[in-house]
Amino acid sequence: AWKVPAAQIAEHDWWQEARLANDVRLVATPARHFGGRLPGRTRALWTSWSIIGPHHRVFFSGDTGPTESAVEVSRRFGPFDLALLEIGQWNEAWGDIHLGPVGALNTFSRLEAKVLMPIHWGTFVLAYHSWSEPAETLVKVAAERRVPLLTPRLGEAVEPTAPSATATKPWWRDYPPIAARCP
Repeated sequence: AWKVPAAQIAEHDWWQEARLANDVRLVATPARHFGGRLPGRTRALWTSWSIIGPHHRVFFSGDTGPTESAVEVSRRFGPFDLALLEIGQWNEAWGDIHLGPVGALNTFSRLEAKVLMPIHWGTFVLAYHSWSEPAETLVKVAAERRVPLLTPRLGEAVEPTAPSATATKPWWRDYPPIAARCP
């Protein structure tokens, strides 16, 4: 429907991989969610990604809830230099399908990664919290747990392995608060 040539599309099952340029491996790893846009909403195979390079390893959660498979992902492909984990929109009732800030920290622990970068938050209103609440909760609990965070401004280029990269910069506080407007 999007007119992408079939030769440019690759489908992967969990644990399958594609080899990219410069010895980079892109591995489809388990995620946990549901597909609410079509009938049979639990049949979708949601995927996280492990990106394995010759010098660094990155975990990308995608849109997921907590899953014990993070331990297996870490065993097979860790240690990760960076874990990009979704933190919102979230609600405690969605604990099986979205990590939220505390779930992201728990998953970070299972992955045994070095630095956590929050993703998938502040994009649109889906829950009854302000757009900055996931980041504020993450910063607070991460400080208590001594988890190094990387919080670049949207679009800011960063080097995750640089010593100064993990200095949390709460850039979202520079903007007026946006109240929850759940549909």
